[in-house]
Amino acid sequence: MLENIRFYIVYLALLSGIIGLIFYYKLPNNKAKSILVMIWLSFLVEFLGIHFTKWTGQINFFIFNFYILISFSYYIFLLKLLLKKILYKLVATIFLVIFILFYIINQILIQQSFNQTFTNSFTLGVFFILILSCLYLIELFNSEKILNFKRSIYFWFILGILLFHIPYLPFILAIDWFLIERVESIYSLVLFVLNFLMNTCFIVGFIWTEKKYNY
Repeated sequence: MLENIRFYIVYLALLSGIIGLIFYYKLPNNKAKSILVMIWLSFLVEFLGIHFTKWTGQINFFIFNFYILISFSYYIFLLKLLLKKILYKLVATIFLVIFILFYIINQILIQQSFNQTFTNSFTLGVFFILILSCLYLIELFNSEKILNFKRSIYFWFILGILLFHIPYLPFILAIDWFLIERVESIYSLVLFVLNFLMNTCFIVGFIWTEKKYNY
């Protein structure tokens, strides 16, 4: 039973995407709208991940590995746009370049097959977004926006991706790097719970946000 619960993650992403469309009018510019696009992309990836093997008989690792490249590049770029200090923006730009180059090098020289999870790239991506998210939160809490930070879709989106990626990283590293046995029921449950937390943040963000705080 539990080993199949991760297949319901696609419905969490779908629900977030639908609620995002309902409150689309609160997203005033391309920066804000890009969050909704990213959520729908995650739905598409989950949908393809579930059905790709059924349709083709092939392993679907390459779908999620490609999503690692797209999603972390987007997270870093979005945080760059949200950061105010020139130094912080420069750090974000450097992180983005390093991440893309590392992803390519990792695929060619280290993890040379798409038939495995690109754990190295995932780890670096989490490390980068954690640093940039801390910088974003420091700026946020030291600005006038602190009074209405819960009205910003950006706060809820960043919180959501942190709540998923920070706990998931040590879990996946324990499996891939330390060869801890992967129990499918536990893996599926952890993946579902973390996705539930992340998408709950997205949904709350769309409902609570106000347009004037999303510029």
